[in-house]
Amino acid sequence: MIEFIFISLFCLLLLCYSAILIYFRKGLSELKKPDSAKKLSVSVIVSAHNEEKTLLRLLSSLKSQSYPDELTEIILVDDRSDDQTLKLMDHFAQQKNNTTILKIEHTLPDVSPKKRAIREAIETAQNDIIITTDADAVPGKNWIKSIVAYYTDNTGMVLGYAPYMTDPPFDTVFHKILSLEYFVMGSVTAATAGLGFPVTCNGANLSYKRKLFNEIGGFGDSIKWLSGDDDLLMHRIKQKSSAEIKFAAAECAAVYNDPPQNFSSFIRQRIRFSSKHIAYPLKVKLFLSVIYLFYLFLAGLLVTVFLIPSLLPLLLAAFCIKITAELQFLIPAKKILENRNLLLYYPLSVIPHIFYMIIFPVLGLIMPKKW
Repeated sequence: MIEFIFISLFCLLLLCYSAILIYFRKGLSELKKPDSAKKLSVSVIVSAHNEEKTLLRLLSSLKSQSYPDELTEIILVDDRSDDQTLKLMDHFAQQKNNTTILKIEHTLPDVSPKKRAIREAIETAQNDIIITTDADAVPGKNWIKSIVAYYTDNTGMVLGYAPYMTDPPFDTVFHKILSLEYFVMGSVTAATAGLGFPVTCNGANLSYKRKLFNEIGGFGDSIKWLSGDDDLLMHRIKQKSSAEIKFAAAECAAVYNDPPQNFSSFIRQRIRFSSKHIAYPLKVKLFLSVIYLFYLFLAGLLVTVFLIPSLLPLLLAAFCIKITAELQFLIPAKKILENRNLLLYYPLSVIPHIFYMIIFPVLGLIMPKKW
C-alpha cells in the first residue's frame, strides 16, 4: 500500500514537473522584443566590498559603453572596503566626470549591507532608470543601450541574463557545470518573465525605475535578508504595482560575471541564495514546493531502487521523461541566450543536481550566512 501511494504521488509530481517545463517553453516564445530606440537618462549603480581584483575590469567596461555620456550617471559605492577599491573608484571618477562615489563606513542592524548600498545610491541618483551590476561583472559595450531599448511608459523593470564566465581560469569542468546551472536559471528567468510570472532574476544585470522603487517603499521588509536585492525586489514590484516586467533577450544585453572560485565559496554562495526563498510570495513558494517535492521523491526513488530492484523500470522511465522535458525547454533557450554549448555538460550534472536541489534549501534555512 505504501509503495503504491509513493509511486502514485511520484508519477503525479513527474507529470507536474514535465508540464511546467513544457509551459516554460511557451514562455520563451512570449518574450517581448525591444520596443524603443529612445535615449533615456540612466543611473548605473555598483556596490563593491574589497573588490580591487575585479573592479578595474568592470570600470573599463563602463568606460567603453556606447551609450551617450551625457545620459549616463555612474554611482560607485565603496561598502567598507579595506583594500584598494576606493582608490580605483577615485581614479575612475577623475577620468569620468559623470561619476559619483559614495562611501559606507559601517553596517546597520537588520539591514543587508548590499541593499543599504543600493538604497543610498538610489537616493543620490539623478535619473529615473536605475541599472545595477556587480563589481566582478563584465558588460559588453552595448549593454546600457540594449537594456534601455526595452523600456516603455508601462515598463517598470527589465531583467537581464547574467551568465558565468568560462574563460581561464574558469575553464574547468567544475566551472562549466556551474555555468550550465546559471544558464538554466537564466532560462527560467526568461521563460517566467515571458509568461508574466517572473520567479527569479540576477542583480548583476537588473534595471528598474527609481520612481517605482520609491512608490513601493524600496526593499521594504526584505531589506533584512542578506541576499535578495534582485528577486525579492522583483516580487515586491510584481505584488505592489501593475508595471510590466520584461526580460532583455538580446545577446548584447548579457553581463558575464565570475563564478565561485572553488567548491567552498560555491557552497557559501548557494546557502546565501537559498536563505531568501522563505521570503518569496506564497504563490512562488507553492510553485517551488512542487519542484522540491519532485526532486525529493526522485532522490527517494533513486535510493530505494537499491532495496527494491523491481522499481528500476520506473526510475529509468522517470529519468527519460525528466531529461526529455528539460531538453525540450533548454535547447530553444540556448538559441536565445547562449552561444556556448554548455549542454555538453548536462549528462554530468543530472545526478548531482537532484541532491543539490533538495539539500541547499534546507542548508539555507539552518546554516549561518556569509557574504
